[in-house]
Amino acid sequence: MTRDKFKSSRFRIMIALGTLLTLSVYSCATVSQPRGPQLPPAPLPTYSQGMTFVYSDGRWETVTDNHQGVVTWSDDRDYVSSSSPDFTYRPTKWISKTRSVIRQFRSRTDLYTPSAATLWPLRSGNIAGYSETGTWTNKDGTESIYQTEWGCTVEGTERISVMAGDFDTFKIVCKRYYVSKNNNRSYLREAKTWNYAPAAGHYVLATTKYYYDRNPRRRELLAVLPPLNDLSAGARRQMEHSFQQALERKKSGESVRWSSNKLRASVETMPTKTFKTPDGNYSRRYVQKLTLPDGQRTYYGMAVRNPDGVWIIPRQRR
Repeated sequence: MTRDKFKSSRFRIMIALGTLLTLSVYSCATVSQPRGPQLPPAPLPTYSQGMTFVYSDGRWETVTDNHQGVVTWSDDRDYVSSSSPDFTYRPTKWISKTRSVIRQFRSRTDLYTPSAATLWPLRSGNIAGYSETGTWTNKDGTESIYQTEWGCTVEGTERISVMAGDFDTFKIVCKRYYVSKNNNRSYLREAKTWNYAPAAGHYVLATTKYYYDRNPRRRELLAVLPPLNDLSAGARRQMEHSFQQALERKKSGESVRWSSNKLRASVETMPTKTFKTPDGNYSRRYVQKLTLPDGQRTYYGMAVRNPDGVWIIPRQRR
């Protein structure tokens, strides 16, 4: 397959995925239990260097470092950011080709918001609030400073279905307010909602509603790619072969396992559900259990079969 043909095929597949989202073929964000599933308190997520999160719009981000509680990310647009594992906080540092921002946070101590600065460990009913101050620096060196207030709540739990699978989640809602210096009144500017799935170790759905002239945003998890940088190219090829074999030849609930005693590594891939895209291509949800010397972790995702019979995870290219 030529590079142009591959890019065209991937683009068609991504368009088809967008159509599936519109038609709700995947029953996205549907609540199956009125009171929600019972979940134990969830600790902060743990992000390993090399993990990649792919979303329904084709965007993706990779963990490039995790040191002393600071996670560094790089994405498909070559943006680099540093943040807490607590994704309800915006990045403390963010850099693009044209500008950058540095943010600082402190607990709110006003009358209406508790002084707790974090919702974690997550429990239904947890409340937190904080102030955010940021300094934007443009490429020409000009700066602008802003301050805003946040209030966050764990509103409960939900069972939802997204592209990557079906998950029990905590529903987190954070609201951002602008406080006018003229009259000291607060104005709601946006509300962000995350559905955090402890099984996936990440949010599986994120939506943002703006209270000004800006379109709402929606980001759904498509796949989590495991960190394989420490494995040889040969091992990665064999793991990819087992992945292709599982999705191409196995029924839902059956799996293919690859292992290496020398590397003390193994991966088991099991398809869980099969769909058909509007343009006739097949897509399958899957679960991967990856064992490396430092432990075992489970990864969820969905892949699409392209016209050449190769199962791919559609995403933007740099």
